[in-house]
Amino acid sequence: MSDTPKPNTTPDESWGFLHPECHGQNALLFFSWDLARTIEEQFRHHSEAGMGQQLHEAQEAVDRLLRQYVMIQANPKAFEGQSIVLQLEPAESDEQGTPILALRTSPELEALLLQVQQLHRQSATSLN
Repeated sequence: MSDTPKPNTTPDESWGFLHPECHGQNALLFFSWDLARTIEEQFRHHSEAGMGQQLHEAQEAVDRLLRQYVMIQANPKAFEGQSIVLQLEPAESDEQGTPILALRTSPELEALLLQVQQLHRQSATSLN
């Protein structure tokens, strides 16, 4: 059995930052899941608003999420002083120019997130 935390699977389940195992390397996985959920929920909750307003609301929620991980000291070296900026960029493959959401993550946090996601994929593959 793996000690790796599992992502939330239903809207009623608590956020990763509320999980008792949300510290150290685990915090990075929980943060990845919470980040995706945060962005998705903000765009869904503000679907009637214009794209600019949706982006603004999602950015505020991402900022709050990052502050939450700093506040609980889930992994101070990973989260303190880091940032994630949401931007809309034109999709190169889309002739109509439909924008796509791009995340500009501070280099230190991005490297840690990519590393822990790779480790998680490797452990999941070795279990199968």
